[in-house]
Amino acid sequence: MALVSCFSFLAAFGGCGGPQSSLPSGSGITYWRTLSGAAGDAQDTLVARFNEQHPDSKVTSEFQGSYSDLATKLLTAAAARRGPQVTQLGTFEIRQFAKSGVLVDLKPLMNGPNGLDTSGWPPTLLAAGEIDGSVYWLPFNVAVPVLYFNQDAFAAAGLPGPPETWADFFEYARKLTRLDEKGAVQMNGLALWNITWPLLSMIWSEGGELTNRDYTDITLNDPVVIRMLIDLQSLVREGAATLPDKASGGHRAAFLSGRAAMILDSQDAFSEVFTQASGFTPALANYPAGAKGKVYAPGGGGLAILASATPEQRATAWAYVRHMLSPESIAYYARESGYVAFTEESRRAAGDLLQDPRYAAIHDALPYLRADYSVNMSPAVRNAFDEAFQKILVQNADVQATLDAADARAEAAVKEELAPQ
Repeated sequence: MALVSCFSFLAAFGGCGGPQSSLPSGSGITYWRTLSGAAGDAQDTLVARFNEQHPDSKVTSEFQGSYSDLATKLLTAAAARRGPQVTQLGTFEIRQFAKSGVLVDLKPLMNGPNGLDTSGWPPTLLAAGEIDGSVYWLPFNVAVPVLYFNQDAFAAAGLPGPPETWADFFEYARKLTRLDEKGAVQMNGLALWNITWPLLSMIWSEGGELTNRDYTDITLNDPVVIRMLIDLQSLVREGAATLPDKASGGHRAAFLSGRAAMILDSQDAFSEVFTQASGFTPALANYPAGAKGKVYAPGGGGLAILASATPEQRATAWAYVRHMLSPESIAYYARESGYVAFTEESRRAAGDLLQDPRYAAIHDALPYLRADYSVNMSPAVRNAFDEAFQKILVQNADVQATLDAADARAEAAVKEELAPQ
């Protein structure tokens, strides 16, 4: 290995006489991000703030589309030893990217002289990026489940407020459905997202499971999963629920236009909902509780450093990650995007943010997060469940048979997924 100067990555973190106060000159890096609108703009503002403090080691922010778009481009770039030095990353790709050597182990940096104080973080969120004792991913834009509802439609249906239980939720979906004089649906009670993430909270809170964390017990055909999918399929058959395709704008477009009275989403939709809702007053609430109480699935994305970065670039990359995860940055991002100020320090830094009842409701979900990303960290499990979900709700497939087949596919595919690289 070639020797490097004391402005190397190691020197920046104590390798040559202690921590350095400045970054290596000319060690600029590229940051790939996802999320558009307010959530994307807020990231670029945070990048600009970092660059003001480090004019000789600037970060260039580049939008790469959706999480899946970014991951596909990242895989191609990593194979060619090019691309960004820091990236935003969903949980879907952490395990595969880490095992293939694409990501840097952040644990030595977290515990080093210029480390990261995570004492005020929910410990289960930290566990999301842990693979075989190393840490490859740190949470940034943490998402919690949010129920958006049409207050005017609720009032017209005589409903006093958001549903408290999943049983109420299904009943409300039927009561909110509005037909014209010919029996055609004018408003569905519920528009469903085309991904299964919202179902995790529903299933867990009712006592069901989809997999354990090491994938030795995959149960996509758990009795609770079957029951919940039967209930959702019944809503679709009755016209009380719909699963709009992407071409029509999906579930959010259905809600914003008043064609659906409720959607299950995350706070990623916050700005869109409260600035674009047309002809009605939107509101938000936590997801309902199940037989086991409130149990919520986390979502969102985090930050990772690419192994292709040079030692000097890694110094800047780690400084940038620390900047993005400072209490002030997390608080700013929560205020601008609607994502959660997930640490104790960031909630204090947010000041009066939580005085807004909408933000308060979002943060009320934090104590109920079961920060288990196991479903999202296995493409084999997640893809099999997503495909079954589509068949059941779009093609009206038999629930039991479809989930049995999905479970078998996931069990076969996960073995290959977990095999040594």
